[in-house]
Parts: sequence; structure tokens; C-alpha cells
Amino acid sequence: MEKIGVAFIGFRHPHIFSLYEKLQHTDCIAVCGAFEENEAAKKDAMQKGVVFPYERMEDLLSDDAVSVVAIGDCYGRRGAIALRALQAGKHVFADKPLCTDMEELQKIRQLAAHKSLAVGLMLDLRDDKTIVTAGNALRSGLIGKVNNIIFEAQHPLQYGTRPPWYFEKGMHGGTINDIAVHGIDLIRRFTGEELAEVNAARTWNFYAQDCPDFKDSAQFMLRLTGGAGVIGDVSYAAPESHGYTHPAYWHFRVWGADGMLDFRPGTDVVHAYLAGEETVLSLPGQERETDYFADFLQAVRDEQYRTVYTADILQTTQQSLRIQEKAQEE
Repeated sequence: MEKIGVAFIGFRHPHIFSLYEKLQHTDCIAVCGAFEENEAAKKDAMQKGVVFPYERMEDLLSDDAVSVVAIGDCYGRRGAIALRALQAGKHVFADKPLCTDMEELQKIRQLAAHKSLAVGLMLDLRDDKTIVTAGNALRSGLIGKVNNIIFEAQHPLQYGTRPPWYFEKGMHGGTINDIAVHGIDLIRRFTGEELAEVNAARTWNFYAQDCPDFKDSAQFMLRLTGGAGVIGDVSYAAPESHGYTHPAYWHFRVWGADGMLDFRPGTDVVHAYLAGEETVLSLPGQERETDYFADFLQAVRDEQYRTVYTADILQTTQQSLRIQEKAQEE
């Protein structure tokens, strides 16, 4: 099988390094190199083994060996880079979020459709064992029709450790769009329903008091097309000393007509509280047969699947941006 050439633009967030490492060990991928215009970020990436054969972004985008551009730049720059890559005829795969502006998203959607190119995201929570089990249980009707969903994704702020651009006006693009995109994606997959209404959304500054423009706290209330309600809190509120080990780092509770599911990604079990049963049912986590990047590769290779996959990714992005925009109206 001919290898697919992938080149990277931007190493401004740690997530992109995990993708770079992953693709180095993916048999069907040839990593062609990378481009980073920020000298400090480039030096850091080189120390981690990233190779930079491209002096200009134009050199990377004009390289016929490159079929896919992977993007890990600052959030506020990603949409413009994605558009340039699509215009150059490259498939696009990005760390989330894909972009921070609804107008940019619409241009990405139009260009990807016009040129028949795939657009993907590092939605790696799809691959978590408890997420796979919970999704299968919900789709099988274990708790009946879903009516209530609550999820938390409390992150540590890590002010002074996170990249400084996080706190630059216009670079981050919003806490909801940054974090909630994972939860929105999973809810769409769990229920088969879409966002019907943003009942309320709010972001505000509390923890990053040295950066009052950075809205580190975020909550929202939604209605899905089937009538279910969703409440989310995706604030940068976790104590630094506990990092990502506390119980509110990705915690989902889903209620249906016949019971409730309680689960946390990163654990090994889904707890089912079923109507008429006094004993809690423990459902073991299940390995996913594919993964988030394999899904994208299928879209690159299969034009029919590409249309479905890209539409799904862009719909998740649009719904996250829609909630973010509602919060910014407040």
C-alpha cells in the first residue's frame, strides 16, 4: 500500500506532539517534516525530535509528496492555516479546536466540499474504553430513551505553564470551544441527536486574575433535537495540585427512561443504575476496533466515506462554536 505523506504546521500545543509520535509508528504514513515560524516553538520541537525541512509554509504546501497537513498552531491561527492547506489541495487534520470563528468554519466547509478533501480532528476521547462501552450501552437502549445529560471537564489552569498565547486576546477563542468540543462530539455519537437550542451559556474570568480577558470559567445548558437536556461545566477550575486526577475531569452522567449511566474516561468501568434493580451493574470498558486517526485515513482513501466523516467533524465544530457564541453574547 502506498504511504500517505503527512506534514505538520505548528507545534504550539502539546497535543500535536502525541500525533507526531503516533504517525512516526504508523506503517501507512510517511512523515514528510514540519514547519514552525515561531523560533522558540521550533527549537523546543527540534529537541523533541521534530524535523523541519521547510523554511516557508509555502514550501510545505507546494510539496507534492504531502497529501495531509496536520495543524497544531495557536487556536486563533488554525482556521486560516486549514484554509490555505485546503486551497493547496491537501487534506487537513488538526488538533482541536479546528478554528475559532463561525465564518472561517463556513469557508472550510465550502472549500473542503468543492475540492473533495477530508477535514479531521484529534477527537481521541472517542477511543476511550469507557466511552466505547457507554456508547454501545446507550445505542442498545439499556437505559431507554435519554432525557438528561450532565458532563464535567474541569481542567487545571496551569497559568505560567501553559503556552503564553493561551492568554493573548484573540488566540484562544473561548473555553467552551476549546474543551466542550469533545463532550459535544460524544453526545452526538451517544444519542444520534443534534443541538437544537442553546438555552444558556456563560463564560467569565475568575481563576486567571492576572489576565482578566481570559474567560476561564464556562457553563452551558442545551436542548437536543429529541428533547433531552444537557448541562455542562468545562471550566479551568481544577486545583493545580490535583492536575487531571480528580473525579470532575471528564465525568458523564446520562439518565434515561429505564435508568442511569455514570462513567469517567480513563477508568475501566461504566456504572449502570437500572430501573427495578437494586444492584449496580458494572460494565467493563471495551477496546475500540479502530481509532480517531484511522477514521480520518479511511476518509482520505474513500471519497464516499470522506463526505460523511468531514460533515460529522464540521458539525461537531459548528455546535461547539454556536455554544461559545451564545456565551459571548452575555
